[in-house]
Amino acid sequence: GVGRSHVIQKEGRVDRAMRDRTVIEAEFRTPLGAHAQIEPAVAVVDARPDGATVMISTQVPGYTRREVADALGLDPEQVVVHPMYLGGGFGRRGHTPIAVDAARLSRTLGRPEKVVNSRRDEFRHDPVRPPTHHVLRGVLAEDGSVLGMEHEVASSDVVRSFPQVPAVVNSIIGHDPGSWRGGMIQYGAIPNHRVVSWHGELPFRTSAWRSLGLLANTFAIESFMDELAVAAGRDPVEFRLSHIVDDARGFRLREVIRTAAERSDWNTEVRDGRALGFAASTDANTPCAHVAEVSVEDGRIRVHRVTVAIDPGLAVNPDQIRAQCEGCVVMGLSAAMFEEMTIRDGALAPTIYGPYRMASLSDAPREIVVEILENADAPGAMGEPPLGPIGAAIANAVARLTGVRLRDIPLQPALDRALG
Repeated sequence: GVGRSHVIQKEGRVDRAMRDRTVIEAEFRTPLGAHAQIEPAVAVVDARPDGATVMISTQVPGYTRREVADALGLDPEQVVVHPMYLGGGFGRRGHTPIAVDAARLSRTLGRPEKVVNSRRDEFRHDPVRPPTHHVLRGVLAEDGSVLGMEHEVASSDVVRSFPQVPAVVNSIIGHDPGSWRGGMIQYGAIPNHRVVSWHGELPFRTSAWRSLGLLANTFAIESFMDELAVAAGRDPVEFRLSHIVDDARGFRLREVIRTAAERSDWNTEVRDGRALGFAASTDANTPCAHVAEVSVEDGRIRVHRVTVAIDPGLAVNPDQIRAQCEGCVVMGLSAAMFEEMTIRDGALAPTIYGPYRMASLSDAPREIVVEILENADAPGAMGEPPLGPIGAAIANAVARLTGVRLRDIPLQPALDRALG
């Protein structure tokens, strides 16, 4: 069930703003998601009386070292961990109990041991991305601006499930910061706004999936911003720009929005069966905006081009920044369009690629354009922020094309249901 609520952002009086006014309300949902990385969990351990050597793909070598040491009754200094190149991590390798399994087997058998998950076991034992449920409400003022907006998000463990996080921290904070990453309302010029996080307990383990709550929260908020813009009869880009605070943070967000719009030749028309969808997010103080050029052909959503504008501050390696943006767009597109885990007969399913549908090469955009802005003096966060806007950008374009507002991820099955 869903536990206590926690107000994580508040400005003005949302309840008063919504009193005796027409409230626009929408609900959004995202499903369980697998990490589905190419390399399943695997570890090789040589446990000796005087120490141990571990070879493993891990995102947390220090914690893996302590885990193995505790399991073998050794000091951490007696354990050497060789972090191997990851065959995909995305948060999955923040949990490394397979190293402990291999260590115990090696100690028992007196020889180096290798433990590797089968693909079926990897899917079934994956600490999956938690499902989310969002309720958004908004009211417009007489001039078409947003007078009040509220975002309520329910999710489960994201960072709280990591064994590195002490139980006392979980008991003190009572909520999961990872679940509301990207859930803040970045349009500070809305005079009354509030974000409420609800934490739910599930009977299985959930954890961090690349960007934590960013993809789901941005999908909900930025889809809803488009709905408010439509209700106000205003251009979605101009509508967003008019609700940004005029400060240093707002300046950076405004510039990525403007750049993405200009670089994509932003318009609200349907041209040759294609439409543009817009979305923006601010994550870890890195603002990012996407414009997706989309068509719907025989009920199939196709993303032809994505324009990304991002401001990570000082760009130390521009080529790597572009690569991160391209990777985030493709991974986020796959998750937003197709990916979904379910529970069948008390177990996670599906347990193999194929039934767990992911984007293929034919689903990838033919072109991803990346514009890098540097409106801060120091290097900022870069790995995950570009993943936020893609789901909402696609959904907003589909709404323009079909008149169908998709409020559930994955989008393709949602459109299939809507079109019958």
